[in-house]
Amino acid sequence: MRVSRLVVWVALVVLGSIVPMAPTAAQTPPEPLQLRVMTFNIWYGATATDLGKVIEAIQAADADVVGMQEPYARLRRIADALDFYVSPRMHVISRYPVLEPPGSDGGWAYLLLPGGLAAIANTHLPCCPYTPYRIVHKGMDRASALEQETNTRVRKIGKQLAALEPVLSAGVPTFFTGDFNSPSWRDWTPAAVEARGLPYPIRWPASLAMEDAGFVDSYRAVHPDPVTDPGFTWTPGYPAPFIYDWDVFDRIDFVWAAGAAEPLESQVVGESRANADIVIQPYPTDHRGVVSTFLVTPAPAPVFVAAAGERSRLGMSLDVTFHTPGDPGEQVALVAVGSTTPSAELPTGPDGTTDRTLTFDTTGLEQGSYDVVLYDGAGVELARDGVVLVEEAQPPVITVTDDTLEGDQALEVAWSFAPGNRYDWLGVFRAGISAKVGSIKAWRYMDARIEGSAPGARGAGPWPLPAGEYEVRICLDDSYRCRVSTGFTVLG
Repeated sequence: MRVSRLVVWVALVVLGSIVPMAPTAAQTPPEPLQLRVMTFNIWYGATATDLGKVIEAIQAADADVVGMQEPYARLRRIADALDFYVSPRMHVISRYPVLEPPGSDGGWAYLLLPGGLAAIANTHLPCCPYTPYRIVHKGMDRASALEQETNTRVRKIGKQLAALEPVLSAGVPTFFTGDFNSPSWRDWTPAAVEARGLPYPIRWPASLAMEDAGFVDSYRAVHPDPVTDPGFTWTPGYPAPFIYDWDVFDRIDFVWAAGAAEPLESQVVGESRANADIVIQPYPTDHRGVVSTFLVTPAPAPVFVAAAGERSRLGMSLDVTFHTPGDPGEQVALVAVGSTTPSAELPTGPDGTTDRTLTFDTTGLEQGSYDVVLYDGAGVELARDGVVLVEEAQPPVITVTDDTLEGDQALEVAWSFAPGNRYDWLGVFRAGISAKVGSIKAWRYMDARIEGSAPGARGAGPWPLPAGEYEVRICLDDSYRCRVSTGFTVLG
């Protein structure tokens, strides 16, 4: 696992398990603590408003953990301003370390809390087609609305809930933040529909899927009446106070919780006292945020070792944090991938040391991928993490297997030193044409991988491509900011 304010990909090895262990006789059961969890869609990374106001909103909310949507590769800037840990793959920032175990695949992560663990998931479900608009303005009937929701939002959320099943079954307190682009069935009850003048009640299936998985809607748990406390998060405006006449106000941004996490308070963050509990002016985004306070009993912490960041500059110190049984002779080694000889080794500390941060000197090491490995006193591996040591100002690297394509030959792309944001993507464009809406010839997400390869791409137009000169580019986090490119030719 990578534990740092630059954490991206965190690999947690717990003796072959991805769930926490039961407390041992020597391990004190974790004490409950209060945790403030926030969901916040910041509208294309606040590129058209003010990123400083986004940071101010998080500070005013006094959030400990924030699941963000649409950060547009600006997550590290926000985390640095707050002195938070950051997981660009999860789009999560936190006062506490964020740990991504094997098998979570970006669907969820651990939060390393005092005394143990919680889990965090974050999502941004598809925006389109937006069903409330079609119900209110197009006369869509209930059956068609439910079918549309099932084929869009429910299909995607179901995959994340399936990935969370081992964590939920293990009793880990779990939070799920997100812009669901779908209301709660608890807000479209007969009484609420009558008060709002909506066409009919509807049991919105994404919210039902969350509840069926054991999650509690924290805002509705604290504010159970949707008539007196609608809690609308969509929309304060584009930005406030501009609102289209055809907009349908609703609550589509959620902080859910499962397990030993009792909702104590839930507040809306927005543009005015009439619509929010915490007010920021001018308000920087088209969604109101939600911040909920929980009384959380952490699950017992597993054995782990974690490098400070998935990328670290050569010549700089590398911090490595661990939790271990504290037996005699334990040590941590830094090993180049492909080698069996450690580049450096450090003892965990005096016998009985269970939690500590060690510092490795990387001066004189080669650029490349390394493992940090935690060993017991007999040399048996207990846990492992990875880190890439990078020379100063090393840009991402992108290559194609064949720079001349014929017929329906697939485009094979490989990359390294990529940023690792959740929605970094490969885009194919005509050579020399700016990256913008309408100019994409093909694309695919990079699955937040720092290094990897991808066969082919999703066509945004006719495929195979017409003859001509093209470029494939690495573009950042769902934005059109493209860092590097390489060219290829399609023959006629």
